[in-house]
Amino acid sequence: MALTPDGATPADDGAEPPVPDLLAAATEAVRREDAALPPPPDLLRRVMDVVRAEPRRPGLALVLSDTPGARVEVAEAAAVRVLRAAVDGLGDVRAGACRVAVDATAGERVLRVTLTVTARAGVPLPELTERVRARVAAAGEEALGLPVAAVDVTVADVT
Repeated sequence: MALTPDGATPADDGAEPPVPDLLAAATEAVRREDAALPPPPDLLRRVMDVVRAEPRRPGLALVLSDTPGARVEVAEAAAVRVLRAAVDGLGDVRAGACRVAVDATAGERVLRVTLTVTARAGVPLPELTERVRARVAAAGEEALGLPVAAVDVTVADVT
């Protein structure tokens, strides 16, 4: 038995309806059937139990200070959240992918940030990227206590 878009069986004239029509009809039938089903009890709790039980890698640790007896580390994910929130606070831009590294080659520790952003249409991009750099540098120095040596900004999209 084949389905038609209206859910009736096709006339027995030997011609099958086109495949897209069959798929659309089957999809609609499943949607109606699923909408009528009540969700299982405590589904959200069971899903969250699985999520919480999932082992997570701690991620990279950024060493902010290597002073003997007073070593300071922060998870890269925590640093990224701080910097992305600072960028999102600008209003004309949304932070995307962000990477933070501590560079200690010059004798002192400095941050290097690589950031991808989505800009609002109509905003001049050179000025926007300078505002992003300034905001990231201020947030990095304030929240992480290290000077920011570089902020590489890539505008990946305009919306």
